[in-house]
Amino acid sequence: MTGRGASDQPVSYRLLGAGDGLLPAKGVFCATCHGPDGKGGRADDIVIADITHVTLTRPLPASPPWFRERDPYTDATLARAITQGVDSSGHQLDASMPRWVLSPSELRDLLAYLKRLGHQ
Repeated sequence: MTGRGASDQPVSYRLLGAGDGLLPAKGVFCATCHGPDGKGGRADDIVIADITHVTLTRPLPASPPWFRERDPYTDATLARAITQGVDSSGHQLDASMPRWVLSPSELRDLLAYLKRLGHQ
């Protein structure tokens, strides 16, 4: 919700097409786009995915707005999506999705949080 790690320092991310440089998550964090409830929505012309556990862990058929199917996420494929920007079926996520640089413990905490998201 805050883009800050366990040390209370901003975590970093990379953006596809913006080079290899790290950007600090100052004002940029998951809830900025996906919302505090994780249900996503629209921002201008970008459709933002629902990242609630119930949605992530079921397959999605090829339908608007993405027009391609997606396998259910596992912890491993969700970690890959968060850090490398590759979805559960091996497709590149939108360039606007940050590729987060997280420590193993920060990633574990985020995965645990996502499992609770939508059950609150």
